[in-house]
Amino acid sequence: MKYLNLLTIEKLEGGNYDVNTVLSAISKVTDMALKIGIALAGVSLVIGFIMYAVVDVDQKPRIKSRIIQTLLGVGGIILAISLVNVIIGLFT
Repeated sequence: MKYLNLLTIEKLEGGNYDVNTVLSAISKVTDMALKIGIALAGVSLVIGFIMYAVVDVDQKPRIKSRIIQTLLGVGGIILAISLVNVIIGLFT
């Protein structure tokens, strides 16, 4: 029964903040991180495509793998932050 009492925290000690305030702050930070991460990945992709267009034939496979890694990184960012938002949704 003590474990169930832990799940019913309504107010945090040391201030006027409750659990919903903390979850809201985490949600806002994750949304901001998602926007910044996708914007930086977009800039990196644009630079990668420009480099792919101007490098010689020997360097193209390296640049192509860099572009693929950037796309996988964007997918990882989206999945990680979406998972955080799903977990926050379970508590609200």
